[in-house]
Amino acid sequence: MSSRNSDNNDQSEERVLPENVRRRMRSVADREAARLARPDRQKKSGIGHASRMKSAVSSTPFGFDTFKRNISVDDESNVQENGGDWCGPFSVARQMIAARDEARRKRNEENEKEDEPKESHPLDAIYNASELEKKRKANPSMTWKAKTVKETDWTGKKQNLYYKRQKRYAEQERVKKNKIPTLYEMCLSFITENFEYVESLGPFVDAKVRKDICTKLVSTGMFNGAAFDTLAEVGVETLEITDCTEVTQDQLSESLKDLISNGLKALLLTHCGRCFGKRAVDAIVKASDGPNGNEIFALSIAGAYVLKDEDAARLLQTAKNGLSSIEFKACHLLGDHFCKQFAKSFATSLNPRNVLLELSLQDLNLNKEHLKIIAESGALGNLKSLSFSLGSLDDDSVATILEATNGNLENLNLNNNVNLTDETLSLIRQYNVKGKLKSLRLSGIKNFTSAGLETFFTFGIKGLPNPPALRTLDLSECDYDSVNEQVIEYAITASALKQTLGDKVVDEGVDTIKRKTDLSAMGGLVSLDVSGSSVNDKNMEQLAALCSKTLMELKLNFCPLVSDSGLGYLVDKCGRQLTTIEIWGNAQVSDKFLDGHCRVGKGLIVEGAWMKNSEGKGSQR
Repeated sequence: MSSRNSDNNDQSEERVLPENVRRRMRSVADREAARLARPDRQKKSGIGHASRMKSAVSSTPFGFDTFKRNISVDDESNVQENGGDWCGPFSVARQMIAARDEARRKRNEENEKEDEPKESHPLDAIYNASELEKKRKANPSMTWKAKTVKETDWTGKKQNLYYKRQKRYAEQERVKKNKIPTLYEMCLSFITENFEYVESLGPFVDAKVRKDICTKLVSTGMFNGAAFDTLAEVGVETLEITDCTEVTQDQLSESLKDLISNGLKALLLTHCGRCFGKRAVDAIVKASDGPNGNEIFALSIAGAYVLKDEDAARLLQTAKNGLSSIEFKACHLLGDHFCKQFAKSFATSLNPRNVLLELSLQDLNLNKEHLKIIAESGALGNLKSLSFSLGSLDDDSVATILEATNGNLENLNLNNNVNLTDETLSLIRQYNVKGKLKSLRLSGIKNFTSAGLETFFTFGIKGLPNPPALRTLDLSECDYDSVNEQVIEYAITASALKQTLGDKVVDEGVDTIKRKTDLSAMGGLVSLDVSGSSVNDKNMEQLAALCSKTLMELKLNFCPLVSDSGLGYLVDKCGRQLTTIEIWGNAQVSDKFLDGHCRVGKGLIVEGAWMKNSEGKGSQR
């Protein structure tokens, strides 16, 4: 017995491994564990602009941090007792399973709470019905019902989103094919398709027809130097070219010499490029000073990047006696000479024949001193249309310019002047003393606040005239929260009501002024653009109530609070003068409106429709 025990002791002593062997085996075990274990997640994402926490893709079906949720104390103790120190695949799986069970338990508890019977009263149903009826009276768009006909079959094909899309597209194509073109459209298409064989259009083709021919030639890529010579034949009174990139400066100069000597009245050139420079100005000056020279009354030059400051000044000096409309756009060389010559040529004190009615200066390198020269010249006193889009335009410059117009403005365009604030709104209303302003465009100005816009459209403010009765309003791309329901309500009300009702609106409120005797005979808004705003269905109801007979164009791009019911209600209430609605970026608008309003296939163009299923089963643009 003693010998057997001694043998066992000897074997146990032989099983003790050397230290170096144990270290080697431990390193092998660690290496295998690192290979099998789930690697630690990096604290920071490798992509600086992306968030892995918000990504739809993760290394596990439950996300990155699902296994870190709170688990029970027993599970935590079991994890630690069974090797929680080593982050192996079994411990990770155990944590994920525990987190999933915990989430299921919480979800079941919430469902049980919802299913618990609540205290009820026999009159609850009547009360709920009464509340719903009140909501429908306050929001009539809730009563709108789509006129869609559900097509059901055992295959479910007719309920498929793509089937509906193809059906709508086929219907649009059918309407296009069945539409009989007018005689004018047929002649226009025939002439443009065979324009290379046209030698002359003759003296009886007016400016509108020539412009339409030019536009169609440019859109089809058929406009060239030969086409320009045909359009700019001697005897025309208006030369309007929508794209001058194919015209050379020599060709334009030669044409202008003959045209001005033979009665050219309006010169309207877009995308001038290199064609309108010193030689073109020399041709105009020489022809105007000649014995057969005449006075141009409309001048519009866009994109002339070779037109120098001195040449533009000479052009104004030559045409000062007849010009009533001036537009310069994207001519970056204009500056000091141009502004000083403008002030000198059109100042009423220096030129009693000043008849300047329209002025548009956009994307020019003019500073505040240049604007001050223009405003203080006295040349803006008769203006009816003003359009400025300049990087240097601020509230002080606007005050000086509007004061110089003497309240005669009917059209004001201040789009994309990012330095303007609420003070500009107050100035516009302050200097509209004659109430002539009918068109206002303030797109892209982020500094406007909701308080400033509400004040601008509010009646009865002491020291200020009534808000303008606008027919065209553009508040697109302003701050999302600034152009809200209240602002748009006030704007609609101000456009539709009589200007003499200022005190009545203040005393009784906007909601009470709904009688036909309170509405202006001129109607309400004709064109409204509130893209990128928080407009909602309530505003659609207000448009339907006050502008249903005048509204022709409505732009609601990227307005997430407008629904199918609001749009459908508006379309049903408006007359057939409403021809265009833009809804780009509105994923909430579904086929319930697109296929269910009363003007489907009847002259209403809905642009930017998202192909969303009204049952919420997906969307396709």
